[in-house]
Amino acid sequence: QGLWRAQARTDGSLALVCSPCAQSLSALGPAPLTVERAEVVVRADGADRYRGTLHVGQAPRALVFEWRGRFDNAGRQFRIDMALPRTPLADAVHVLGRDLPERDRVRVGGTIALTLDARWPQGPWRLRPQVDGFSVEGLGTERLIDLQRPMACRVDADAGVPTLEGWLPRAVIAAEDQRFLEHPGYDLAAMVDAWQHNQRPGVPLVGASTLTQQLAKIAFTGDERSATRKLRELLYAVEMERTLGKARIVQLYLALAPWGDGVCGAQRAVRVHLGQRDASTVGPVAAAWLASLLPAPDALLHADQARGSVDTARVERVLEAMRPMRPERREKALAQLPYWSPPAIDPPRPALLPALP
Repeated sequence: QGLWRAQARTDGSLALVCSPCAQSLSALGPAPLTVERAEVVVRADGADRYRGTLHVGQAPRALVFEWRGRFDNAGRQFRIDMALPRTPLADAVHVLGRDLPERDRVRVGGTIALTLDARWPQGPWRLRPQVDGFSVEGLGTERLIDLQRPMACRVDADAGVPTLEGWLPRAVIAAEDQRFLEHPGYDLAAMVDAWQHNQRPGVPLVGASTLTQQLAKIAFTGDERSATRKLRELLYAVEMERTLGKARIVQLYLALAPWGDGVCGAQRAVRVHLGQRDASTVGPVAAAWLASLLPAPDALLHADQARGSVDTARVERVLEAMRPMRPERREKALAQLPYWSPPAIDPPRPALLPALP
Protein backbone atom coordinates (compact mmCIF):
# COMPACT_ATOMS: atom_id res chain seq x y z
CA GLN A 1 0.00 0.00 0.00
CA GLY A 2 1.50 3.28 -1.08
CA LEU A 3 2.59 5.24 -4.13
CA TRP A 4 5.38 3.45 -6.00
CA ARG A 5 7.75 5.35 -8.29
CA ALA A 6 9.60 3.47 -11.03
CA GLN A 7 12.95 4.55 -12.47
CA ALA A 8 15.03 2.90 -15.19
CA ARG A 9 18.73 3.12 -14.30
CA THR A 10 21.72 3.43 -16.62
CA ASP A 11 23.00 -0.04 -15.62
CA GLY A 12 19.86 -1.63 -17.06
CA SER A 13 18.13 -2.19 -13.73
CA LEU A 14 14.72 -0.96 -12.66
CA ALA A 15 14.19 0.67 -9.26
CA LEU A 16 10.78 0.80 -7.56
CA VAL A 17 10.52 3.09 -4.53
CA CYS A 18 7.65 3.54 -2.04
CA SER A 19 7.92 6.07 0.79
CA PRO A 20 6.20 5.61 3.17
CA CYS A 21 5.03 2.09 2.43
CA ALA A 22 2.56 -0.21 4.20
CA GLN A 23 1.77 -3.90 4.19
CA SER A 24 -1.46 -5.40 5.52
CA LEU A 25 -1.07 -8.58 7.59
CA SER A 26 -4.50 -10.00 8.38
CA ALA A 27 -3.23 -12.10 11.29
CA LEU A 28 -2.02 -8.93 13.04
CA GLY A 29 -5.21 -6.93 12.68
CA PRO A 30 -6.62 -4.25 10.38
CA ALA A 31 -3.83 -1.68 10.87
CA PRO A 32 -1.07 -2.18 8.27
CA LEU A 33 2.62 -2.42 9.11
CA THR A 34 4.20 0.82 7.89
CA VAL A 35 7.87 1.48 7.07
CA GLU A 36 9.49 4.76 6.14
CA ARG A 37 10.79 3.53 2.81
CA ALA A 38 10.95 0.43 0.61
CA GLU A 39 13.03 0.05 -2.54
CA VAL A 40 13.04 -2.92 -4.91
CA VAL A 41 15.82 -3.16 -7.49
CA VAL A 42 15.21 -5.57 -10.41
CA ARG A 43 17.81 -6.80 -12.92
CA ALA A 44 17.33 -9.26 -15.78
CA ASP A 45 19.30 -12.45 -15.21
CA GLY A 46 18.50 -14.49 -18.31
CA ALA A 47 15.29 -15.68 -19.93
CA ASP A 48 12.41 -15.27 -17.46
CA ARG A 49 14.93 -14.88 -14.61
CA TYR A 50 15.57 -11.86 -12.44
CA ARG A 51 17.57 -10.85 -9.39
CA GLY A 52 17.98 -7.80 -7.22
CA THR A 53 17.69 -6.33 -3.76
CA LEU A 54 14.96 -5.18 -1.42
CA HIS A 55 15.80 -2.34 0.98
CA VAL A 56 13.30 -1.85 3.81
CA GLY A 57 13.74 1.33 5.86
CA GLN A 58 16.07 4.28 5.58
CA ALA A 59 19.85 3.93 5.20
CA PRO A 60 22.06 3.36 7.10
CA ARG A 61 19.72 1.12 9.16
CA ALA A 62 17.77 -0.38 6.29
CA LEU A 63 17.20 -4.13 6.11
CA VAL A 64 18.81 -5.29 2.86
CA PHE A 65 17.50 -8.51 1.28
CA GLU A 66 18.98 -10.18 -1.77
CA TRP A 67 16.59 -12.04 -4.03
CA ARG A 68 16.34 -14.13 -7.17
CA GLY A 69 13.18 -14.97 -9.10
CA ARG A 70 11.94 -16.77 -12.15
CA PHE A 71 8.69 -17.29 -14.01
CA ASP A 72 7.51 -20.88 -14.23
CA ASN A 73 4.33 -22.80 -15.00
CA ALA A 74 3.95 -21.06 -18.37
CA GLY A 75 4.52 -17.68 -16.79
CA ARG A 76 1.60 -17.91 -14.37
CA GLN A 77 3.74 -17.89 -11.23
CA PHE A 78 6.82 -16.04 -10.15
CA ARG A 79 9.07 -18.01 -7.81
CA ILE A 80 11.11 -15.91 -5.40
CA ASP A 81 14.03 -16.89 -3.16
CA MET A 82 15.07 -14.15 -0.75
CA ALA A 83 17.65 -13.90 2.04
CA LEU A 84 18.46 -11.40 4.76
CA PRO A 85 22.08 -11.86 5.91
CA ARG A 86 22.89 -11.63 9.60
CA THR A 87 21.61 -8.20 10.68
CA PRO A 88 21.45 -6.43 14.05
CA LEU A 89 18.05 -6.91 15.66
CA ALA A 90 18.24 -3.27 16.75
CA ASP A 91 18.03 -2.26 13.08
CA ALA A 92 15.03 -4.55 12.51
CA VAL A 93 13.20 -3.02 15.50
CA HIS A 94 14.07 0.49 14.31
CA VAL A 95 12.73 -0.20 10.81
CA LEU A 96 9.62 -2.23 11.71
CA GLY A 97 8.83 -0.23 14.86
CA ARG A 98 8.17 3.09 13.13
CA ASP A 99 5.17 3.71 15.43
CA LEU A 100 6.70 2.09 18.53
CA PRO A 101 6.29 4.44 21.55
CA GLU A 102 9.47 2.99 23.09
CA ARG A 103 11.52 3.25 19.87
CA ASP A 104 13.98 5.87 21.19
CA ARG A 105 14.68 4.26 24.58
CA VAL A 106 14.62 0.52 24.02
CA ARG A 107 18.04 -1.13 23.65
CA VAL A 108 18.03 -4.30 21.61
CA GLY A 109 20.89 -6.77 21.21
CA GLY A 110 21.39 -9.81 19.00
CA THR A 111 21.08 -10.61 15.32
CA ILE A 112 18.53 -11.97 12.89
CA ALA A 113 18.99 -13.75 9.57
CA LEU A 114 16.29 -15.30 7.43
CA THR A 115 15.50 -16.96 4.16
CA LEU A 116 12.18 -16.84 2.39
CA ASP A 117 10.81 -18.59 -0.65
CA ALA A 118 7.48 -17.81 -2.22
CA ARG A 119 5.31 -18.35 -5.23
CA TRP A 120 3.53 -15.18 -6.29
CA PRO A 121 0.64 -14.45 -6.53
CA GLN A 122 -0.89 -17.72 -5.26
CA GLY A 123 1.67 -18.42 -2.51
CA PRO A 124 2.50 -19.88 -0.12
CA TRP A 125 5.32 -17.94 1.52
CA ARG A 126 7.80 -20.02 3.56
CA LEU A 127 9.93 -18.24 6.12
CA ARG A 128 13.00 -19.63 7.97
CA PRO A 129 14.38 -17.16 10.52
CA GLN A 130 17.42 -17.52 12.76
CA VAL A 131 17.71 -15.33 15.86
CA ASP A 132 20.83 -15.22 18.05
CA GLY A 133 21.53 -13.37 21.28
CA PHE A 134 18.18 -11.53 21.43
CA SER A 135 18.21 -9.19 24.45
CA VAL A 136 16.15 -6.16 25.47
CA GLU A 137 16.80 -3.39 28.00
CA GLY A 138 15.28 -0.03 28.84
CA LEU A 139 11.59 -0.93 29.15
CA GLY A 140 11.45 -0.96 32.95
CA THR A 141 9.78 -4.35 33.39
CA GLU A 142 11.61 -4.82 36.71
CA ARG A 143 8.92 -2.68 38.31
CA LEU A 144 6.63 -5.73 38.17
CA ILE A 145 8.70 -7.21 41.00
CA ASP A 146 6.74 -4.99 43.41
CA LEU A 147 3.42 -5.08 41.55
CA GLN A 148 0.28 -4.12 43.46
CA ARG A 149 -2.71 -6.03 42.08
CA PRO A 150 -5.82 -4.09 41.04
CA MET A 151 -8.85 -4.50 43.28
CA ALA A 152 -10.64 -6.69 40.73
CA CYS A 153 -7.92 -9.35 41.11
CA ARG A 154 -7.93 -9.54 44.94
CA VAL A 155 -9.95 -11.58 47.40
CA ASP A 156 -8.88 -9.55 50.45
CA ALA A 157 -6.99 -6.37 51.31
CA ASP A 158 -3.59 -7.84 50.40
CA ALA A 159 -2.43 -6.14 47.18
CA GLY A 160 0.72 -8.24 46.76
CA VAL A 161 1.18 -11.17 44.39
CA PRO A 162 0.55 -14.46 46.24
CA THR A 163 2.72 -17.49 45.57
CA LEU A 164 0.44 -20.23 44.30
CA GLU A 165 1.50 -23.86 44.23
CA GLY A 166 -0.25 -27.12 43.45
CA TRP A 167 -2.05 -28.14 40.29
CA LEU A 168 -3.21 -24.77 38.94
CA PRO A 169 0.20 -23.41 37.81
CA ARG A 170 0.88 -26.72 36.02
CA ALA A 171 -2.54 -26.62 34.37
CA VAL A 172 -2.04 -23.03 33.17
CA ILE A 173 1.31 -23.89 31.58
CA ALA A 174 -0.26 -26.99 29.96
CA ALA A 175 -3.13 -24.95 28.54
CA GLU A 176 -1.27 -21.82 27.46
CA ASP A 177 2.39 -22.56 26.79
CA GLN A 178 3.74 -26.10 27.03
CA ARG A 179 7.26 -24.99 26.06
CA PHE A 180 7.26 -22.21 28.67
CA LEU A 181 10.29 -23.54 30.55
CA GLU A 182 12.32 -23.90 27.34
CA HIS A 183 11.87 -20.67 25.37
CA PRO A 184 13.37 -17.18 26.02
CA GLY A 185 10.02 -15.39 26.13
CA TYR A 186 9.06 -16.10 22.51
CA ASP A 187 8.66 -19.37 20.62
CA LEU A 188 10.22 -18.92 17.20
CA ALA A 189 9.09 -22.32 15.89
CA ALA A 190 5.48 -21.62 16.94
CA MET A 191 5.62 -18.20 15.30
CA VAL A 192 6.75 -19.71 11.99
CA ASP A 193 4.06 -22.43 12.23
CA ALA A 194 1.39 -19.78 12.83
CA TRP A 195 2.70 -17.74 9.88
CA GLN A 196 2.37 -20.79 7.61
CA HIS A 197 -1.08 -21.74 8.94
CA ASN A 198 -2.53 -18.24 8.62
CA GLN A 199 -1.74 -18.07 4.91
CA ARG A 200 -4.34 -20.74 4.15
CA PRO A 201 -7.56 -19.17 2.86
CA GLY A 202 -10.64 -19.66 5.00
CA VAL A 203 -8.95 -21.15 8.07
CA PRO A 204 -9.35 -19.63 11.56
CA LEU A 205 -6.33 -17.50 12.43
CA VAL A 206 -4.01 -18.89 15.09
CA GLY A 207 -1.51 -17.09 17.30
CA ALA A 208 1.82 -18.03 18.79
CA SER A 209 1.96 -15.92 21.95
CA THR A 210 3.84 -17.42 24.86
CA LEU A 211 2.67 -17.11 28.44
CA THR A 212 5.30 -14.37 28.88
CA GLN A 213 3.91 -12.45 25.90
CA GLN A 214 0.41 -12.78 27.32
CA LEU A 215 1.64 -11.28 30.59
CA ALA A 216 3.20 -8.43 28.60
CA LYS A 217 -0.18 -7.82 26.93
CA ILE A 218 -1.98 -7.72 30.29
CA ALA A 219 0.60 -5.55 32.06
CA PHE A 220 1.89 -3.21 29.34
CA THR A 221 0.58 -3.31 25.78
CA GLY A 222 -3.16 -3.96 25.84
CA ASP A 223 -4.84 -6.17 23.26
CA GLU A 224 -5.10 -3.94 20.18
CA ARG A 225 -4.70 -6.06 17.04
CA SER A 226 -1.79 -4.42 15.24
CA ALA A 227 1.76 -5.20 14.17
CA THR A 228 3.11 -2.48 16.45
CA ARG A 229 1.40 -4.00 19.50
CA LYS A 230 2.77 -7.45 18.67
CA LEU A 231 6.29 -6.04 18.37
CA ARG A 232 5.94 -4.24 21.71
CA GLU A 233 4.63 -7.43 23.29
CA LEU A 234 7.66 -9.35 22.01
CA LEU A 235 10.14 -6.78 23.32
CA TYR A 236 8.52 -6.62 26.76
CA ALA A 237 8.43 -10.43 26.96
CA VAL A 238 12.14 -10.79 26.18
CA GLU A 239 13.07 -8.22 28.81
CA MET A 240 10.75 -9.79 31.42
CA GLU A 241 12.50 -13.14 31.04
CA ARG A 242 15.71 -11.39 32.15
CA THR A 243 14.36 -9.08 34.85
CA LEU A 244 11.75 -11.39 36.42
CA GLY A 245 12.55 -15.01 35.63
CA LYS A 246 10.19 -17.90 34.91
CA ALA A 247 8.84 -18.42 38.44
CA ARG A 248 7.82 -14.78 38.90
CA ILE A 249 6.28 -14.62 35.42
CA VAL A 250 3.99 -17.58 36.21
CA GLN A 251 2.90 -16.06 39.52
CA LEU A 252 2.23 -12.67 37.93
CA TYR A 253 0.19 -14.26 35.17
CA LEU A 254 -1.84 -16.24 37.72
CA ALA A 255 -2.42 -13.02 39.68
CA LEU A 256 -3.62 -10.95 36.70
CA ALA A 257 -5.08 -13.27 34.05
CA PRO A 258 -8.74 -12.65 33.07
CA TRP A 259 -11.03 -15.58 33.92
CA GLY A 260 -14.42 -14.56 32.55
CA ASP A 261 -17.37 -12.54 33.85
CA GLY A 262 -15.09 -9.70 34.97
CA VAL A 263 -13.03 -12.01 37.18
CA CYS A 264 -9.24 -11.68 37.12
CA GLY A 265 -6.56 -13.53 39.05
CA ALA A 266 -6.52 -17.17 40.08
CA GLN A 267 -7.57 -16.61 43.68
CA ARG A 268 -10.71 -14.73 42.72
CA ALA A 269 -11.47 -17.19 39.90
CA VAL A 270 -11.31 -20.07 42.37
CA ARG A 271 -13.66 -18.22 44.75
CA VAL A 272 -16.18 -17.24 42.08
CA HIS A 273 -16.14 -20.22 39.71
CA LEU A 274 -15.35 -23.07 42.12
CA GLY A 275 -16.55 -21.83 45.50
CA GLN A 276 -13.17 -22.63 47.08
CA ARG A 277 -10.92 -20.37 49.12
CA ASP A 278 -7.37 -21.31 48.15
CA ALA A 279 -6.10 -21.75 44.58
CA SER A 280 -3.17 -23.81 45.84
CA THR A 281 -5.50 -26.60 47.03
CA VAL A 282 -7.55 -26.99 43.85
CA GLY A 283 -7.54 -30.56 42.49
CA PRO A 284 -6.22 -31.47 39.03
CA VAL A 285 -9.63 -31.71 37.30
CA ALA A 286 -10.79 -28.34 38.61
CA ALA A 287 -7.41 -26.80 37.79
CA ALA A 288 -7.54 -28.18 34.24
CA TRP A 289 -11.06 -26.79 33.74
CA LEU A 290 -10.06 -23.33 34.97
CA ALA A 291 -6.97 -23.32 32.76
CA SER A 292 -8.98 -24.52 29.76
CA LEU A 293 -11.02 -21.28 29.93
CA LEU A 294 -8.01 -19.00 29.45
CA PRO A 295 -7.87 -18.88 25.62
CA ALA A 296 -11.33 -17.19 25.59
CA PRO A 297 -12.62 -16.95 29.17
CA ASP A 298 -16.03 -15.38 28.65
CA ALA A 299 -16.96 -17.39 25.56
CA LEU A 300 -15.85 -20.76 26.96
CA LEU A 301 -17.34 -20.19 30.41
CA HIS A 302 -20.69 -19.17 28.95
CA ALA A 303 -20.61 -22.10 26.52
CA ASP A 304 -20.17 -24.54 29.42
CA GLN A 305 -22.96 -22.83 31.36
CA ALA A 306 -25.31 -22.88 28.37
CA ARG A 307 -24.52 -26.55 27.73
CA GLY A 308 -25.07 -27.43 31.38
CA SER A 309 -21.86 -29.44 31.41
CA VAL A 310 -18.13 -29.10 31.04
CA ASP A 311 -16.55 -29.54 27.60
CA THR A 312 -14.68 -32.69 28.62
CA ALA A 313 -12.62 -32.86 25.42
CA ARG A 314 -11.23 -29.38 26.07
CA VAL A 315 -10.40 -30.16 29.70
CA GLU A 316 -8.97 -33.58 28.79
CA ARG A 317 -6.39 -31.94 26.51
CA VAL A 318 -5.14 -29.90 29.46
CA LEU A 319 -5.03 -32.93 31.78
CA GLU A 320 -3.04 -34.89 29.21
CA ALA A 321 -0.48 -32.08 28.95
CA MET A 322 -0.04 -31.33 32.67
CA ARG A 323 3.49 -31.98 33.98
CA PRO A 324 4.62 -33.36 36.33
CA MET A 325 1.84 -35.85 37.03
CA ARG A 326 2.13 -39.55 37.80
CA PRO A 327 0.42 -41.80 35.21
CA GLU A 328 -1.90 -43.31 37.81
CA ARG A 329 -2.92 -39.82 39.02
CA ARG A 330 -3.64 -38.75 35.46
CA GLU A 331 -5.75 -41.85 34.84
CA LYS A 332 -7.75 -41.17 38.00
CA ALA A 333 -8.36 -37.55 37.01
CA LEU A 334 -9.46 -38.55 33.51
CA ALA A 335 -11.87 -41.10 35.00
CA GLN A 336 -13.39 -38.45 37.27
CA LEU A 337 -13.76 -35.84 34.54
CA PRO A 338 -17.09 -37.06 33.03
CA TYR A 339 -18.75 -36.78 36.45
CA TRP A 340 -17.25 -33.49 37.56
CA SER A 341 -18.65 -29.98 37.23
CA PRO A 342 -18.08 -26.63 38.95
CA PRO A 343 -20.80 -25.23 41.22
CA ALA A 344 -22.01 -22.84 38.51
CA ILE A 345 -22.97 -25.82 36.31
CA ASP A 346 -25.42 -28.49 37.42
CA PRO A 347 -25.44 -31.27 34.82
CA PRO A 348 -27.46 -34.50 35.06
CA ARG A 349 -25.48 -36.98 37.15
CA PRO A 350 -25.57 -40.76 37.50
CA ALA A 351 -26.56 -42.18 40.86
CA LEU A 352 -23.09 -43.32 41.85
CA LEU A 353 -20.01 -41.13 41.38
CA PRO A 354 -16.35 -41.97 41.94
CA ALA A 355 -14.93 -40.25 44.98
CA LEU A 356 -13.26 -36.92 44.26
CA PRO A 357 -9.95 -36.05 45.95
